[in-house]
Amino acid sequence: MSAPPPYRDGPPPAKSSPEPPPAVGLSGRSPRPLCGRRVVSSGLVTGAAGLAIALFLRTVVAHTPVRLSERTLFWDTVLVSGFGLVAGMAVEAVRQLQLSNPDPEYQRGRRSGGRGGQGRPRE
Repeated sequence: MSAPPPYRDGPPPAKSSPEPPPAVGLSGRSPRPLCGRRVVSSGLVTGAAGLAIALFLRTVVAHTPVRLSERTLFWDTVLVSGFGLVAGMAVEAVRQLQLSNPDPEYQRGRRSGGRGGQGRPRE
């Protein structure tokens, strides 16, 4: 029997395994993908709240001596509603990302304290 030939360019290539190794820190659970339906529905709810605020501001402006054109009032309404929509979608997406993060620091509940919700200091 002969010995295997030496490799000149470094170690032999690694054999591929059928399953990739688990990611570090996942502790046996796979990260959940984003639920787009919840992100969009959250955006629609906050967009509706933004629309309600915009209509309220529109009536306030209508009962003041300041006169704005209908075009300006329309775009103000669209802008406030759009900001509400985007804010709701961003908050829900960040919430889902935090829940799916494998780092255990994200999984601990927040403690109420005098330090703005930062919890206890690390020892």
